[in-house]
Amino acid sequence: MACLEIYEFGEFTLDAAERRLSKGSQSIPLAPKTHDVLVALLRHAGHLVTKRELLELVWPESFVEEGILAVHISALRKALGESENGRRFIETVSRAGYRFLAAVRQSPGNGVAPPARQSIAVLPARPFSGEILSARDRSAGLAIADALIDRLGRFPHIVVRPTRAVRAYLNHVDDPATLGRSLRVDALIDSQFLGTADHVRVSVRLIRSQDGVLLWGGAFDEAATELIAIADVVAERVAARLGSVSAENAPAHAARRPVAHPEVYELFGRGRFHLLAASMFEVSKALEAFRAAIALDPDYAPAQAGLALACCAQAALRVAPPSQAYNQARAAALRALALDDSCADAQVALGAVMFFGEWNWTGAERSLKRALQLNPNHSEAYLVYGQLLDALGRLEEGLETKLRALERDPFSPLVHLEISLSYWNQRRYDDAIDWANKTLELDPRHPHAREYLAGCYLKKGDFERHLAENLKHAELHGAPLELLENLKRTCAAEGRAGLVKLVLRRASIQPEAVPAMQLALFHGEAGDLDAAFHYLEQAIAGHDPSLVHLAVGPQWDVLRADPRFEQFLARMGLNVSRPREPLAR
Repeated sequence: MACLEIYEFGEFTLDAAERRLSKGSQSIPLAPKTHDVLVALLRHAGHLVTKRELLELVWPESFVEEGILAVHISALRKALGESENGRRFIETVSRAGYRFLAAVRQSPGNGVAPPARQSIAVLPARPFSGEILSARDRSAGLAIADALIDRLGRFPHIVVRPTRAVRAYLNHVDDPATLGRSLRVDALIDSQFLGTADHVRVSVRLIRSQDGVLLWGGAFDEAATELIAIADVVAERVAARLGSVSAENAPAHAARRPVAHPEVYELFGRGRFHLLAASMFEVSKALEAFRAAIALDPDYAPAQAGLALACCAQAALRVAPPSQAYNQARAAALRALALDDSCADAQVALGAVMFFGEWNWTGAERSLKRALQLNPNHSEAYLVYGQLLDALGRLEEGLETKLRALERDPFSPLVHLEISLSYWNQRRYDDAIDWANKTLELDPRHPHAREYLAGCYLKKGDFERHLAENLKHAELHGAPLELLENLKRTCAAEGRAGLVKLVLRRASIQPEAVPAMQLALFHGEAGDLDAAFHYLEQAIAGHDPSLVHLAVGPQWDVLRADPRFEQFLARMGLNVSRPREPLAR
């Protein structure tokens, strides 16, 4: 029997079990975690709820930062119509937590709180025999995990670690419960498989991380072409065991997919393995694997979607001309959606193409929202959508969206760096530095974190640290020793102005060595605005994807006061108000 947990306050009603906030007859949408924060405050109305208590109530067994609370409280205040200065419903208790102020009336119920959302990770499947995985075993095991992660991600009341987060556990030997605790999830799926030419046998265990208790187990022996069908069944049974399946919240079934040859699954897993490395040296291997899978089965939608994402990665990593890569990504994404319109990966790829490649802001938002409707756990969709919201000047929304990616993938350097970028766009440089350093804690050789740190220190007027981070960044990218020494001497003698002159001098000798976008920035800093806008024109004509944050990025402040800058924004369709200085907290 469903628990009644209905709260009335002011003109609002919250049905916690149905996850519905309404004002009269008007339904007010809330993000899942924003809803959970409101429920926690209402259950303790009139009393202080500390930040630590809120984190434990809303994110049990998960690793999140305190800063995420301010984002969700801000969203709640906006939903409840609180003014900037008025605190009718929620009071902030400085350095402590929050208190719900308004009188709350609760409908009678059985007093049992609804179950909290469960977090889960899916380890790559291991073969039944053999201590060392072959390349084929590794690829097939990752394909099985990826299919399960995709299916489980469609249940809105389960938080699922993405495939990127478990990719490193391909040959794990640790106790599954120990791994579950290290991944900070409530439960973990450990599976083994045995494939033959005709059949695949899969054994699955759902293990509670806290104490290693077996929550559910199952074995499946099907035709080798039915791997995805097995994933569908396992996901539904696991979700039911976690209390997340009902007539109301079960995700709609996708149209029946055509079965695929077993080798297609293995090639798809290989492509995912290389793609998730996020390396310019690996992306070509991902493309090769996805294309091989498509050659065997052109109607396998996940491989088409994988190809689309890999082409987007080519553009982002600048290993192929962006226009060429995005055109190929669009074709593959549309093909995947024609085969399976419930493919969230394809919607993410299409959204990325429209965002970075076409500057079609409306179309990109539509595709990314659709991806999150299909899979509310798609961390990459949250990241790309967060970048889009930043680009459109919706900076608080962009940060909140990226923090949702962090909830699902708390150990990802990419997610941490994207949060740093949000703070950079908000001109909150100390926060941006903090998150860039967290990125380096997770990946000391991250290729872009040093670049972000250098920019923040420059904005703060700390040229010594700016130079130090620039030098480390150059070293990581293999800059020759002679160039590094020249950079040190020039900066010691002339400071930042010397560095700018050095870059412009190098560009005059090797024009192809410095992108037009960077030349626009350096000429602007040198005070030559005509040259700066000349190169900005070149960058826009070439549809440089790095220009998507032109309206909000602090690096462009050197050109922002010139009337020509607004004209360039208009050409890109960016009707964004002038960015403010650091947002008040």
